[in-house]
Amino acid sequence: MSIDIEATINERIKKSPFFSIQVDESTDVSDLPILLAIVRYLNVNELEENLLLCYPLTKRCTGEGIFNAIQGYFCENEIDWAKCCGVCTDDGKSMFGYYKDLRGRIKIVAPHVACSHCCIHRQSLAEKPLPDSLKEVLNQSVKVVNFIKLNSTNTRLFKSLCRDMGSLHTTLLLYTEVKFICFLKTTLLRRALNFMKVNDCSSLRTYLTFFQK
Repeated sequence: MSIDIEATINERIKKSPFFSIQVDESTDVSDLPILLAIVRYLNVNELEENLLLCYPLTKRCTGEGIFNAIQGYFCENEIDWAKCCGVCTDDGKSMFGYYKDLRGRIKIVAPHVACSHCCIHRQSLAEKPLPDSLKEVLNQSVKVVNFIKLNSTNTRLFKSLCRDMGSLHTTLLLYTEVKFICFLKTTLLRRALNFMKVNDCSSLRTYLTFFQK
């Protein structure tokens, strides 16, 4: 089944007039670096987004190694770089260089490709010069989310709390401008704060008091 799905996605990419990819490299629980590539393409009249590549990097995680993995997949599946209109990465040295890293190597085979920086990381960078009062709110929000996401037990308890309260949502939303969260959906944050109170997280007491006003 997975082979059929992969073949279908690759066929749609070939038929699309253009496509873009987002590339990231992470490490699993066994310390094995994994290369992930997400592709966005036009299927008939709708944009679709799918996982294109999940590839273990058994050697050094360099720009050359990452590019060779992507290039090998493109060649194997006859995906044309000429149709690639954009590549999005983080600002890691192996990703966002100018000559030897991934960005530079892609520019050699596809000079027309527009390289961009992940918008989530841009939001993180934009947070750094904020006044201390605003930065503290964001920092405490991160602590709240991290506490609930710390382990599966906390996540299950939070989901159970949301269900008991009749909420339509049972998982945390990403509180950033990238998601364009509407005001009403932020009520889920208050449920998160209730969860923190039940678990006696004293370090967030000031933050909890602020949101109960």
